Amino acid sequence: MNTDTKFEIEWRKELIARLLAPRGVLERKVAREEQKRLDRAMVISAYESAEDAHEAYGYGEISYEEYVTIAARFDGTDTPARTLSVIEAALEELLDFMRRLSNDVRDLEWGEKSEEEKERIRASGEAYRAELQARKEGVPL
Repeated sequence: MNTDTKFEIEWRKELIARLLAPRGVLERKVAREEQKRLDRAMVISAYESAEDAHEAYGYGEISYEEYVTIAARFDGTDTPARTLSVIEAALEELLDFMRRLSNDVRDLEWGEKSEEEKERIRASGEAYRAELQARKEGVPL
């Protein structure tokens, strides 16, 4: 493996390792937001009519979005689509970036393998897929 390719692989691996901590922080925040959303959904599902929801909205007990969701449930209309929160969008973007880095590492490592090694790996993969297909079809090996 030449030194330039090795450098490219190593810095990508280092960056992926350094991004694991922020990923964990964002994942925990997303989980907390999701739990709050579920808790709030339980509260708003207790309304027995659109009028009750309207009254609660008037007193400031629920948000407009929650009122619309409750009213839609009773009207039989579609509920508005849920949008991503800022934290969810940040996590999604970070995960996409980390996936691209991992794909780059895999591609660089594959490019450095000899043709014989590549052919051996391809043959091994084909044999594995054939074994899985045989198991799926119930053919004894």
